[in-house]
Amino acid sequence: MEFFLKIISVVFLSSFKFLFGIGLAMGSGLNQIEILIFCVGGGMLGVIFTLYARDATLKIYHKYYPRKPKPVKFSKFKRRLVIFIRKYEVWGIAILTPIITVPVGTLLAAAIEHNKWRIKFIMFCSLCFWTLLIMGVKLLLKVDFLKILESIVPYL
Repeated sequence: MEFFLKIISVVFLSSFKFLFGIGLAMGSGLNQIEILIFCVGGGMLGVIFTLYARDATLKIYHKYYPRKPKPVKFSKFKRRLVIFIRKYEVWGIAILTPIITVPVGTLLAAAIEHNKWRIKFIMFCSLCFWTLLIMGVKLLLKVDFLKILESIVPYL
């Protein structure tokens, strides 16, 4: 029962804040394969839920509030955002997704790309990359993330 609760908490946390989910998985004593499966699986559950919840929400919203064309006002931020999107496309947002939250990254990716399968594939690659990178840093450099986390938050 305790192992099942660990898995549920890792999957749930990974679906919202991916890096915290990896930290919880490493602190819970899961092995590397379990960390990879449950963290990436939880992150992908967050991506899929956000994609389809966005579509349902927009469908209901546009039913009651139809779209009206508005003139676009460009600010400095919007210009930089357009440059970033043209340069890195969905891959740039996918790489930043674990640093920001999974739902926010998915919503940004869905605003740029309309092909849901491409978004899912790119997010899957990004989540696998981050999981393997963090596990590699932990194993190769012998970094103890739990001690670092305890020094940041002493009453954990």
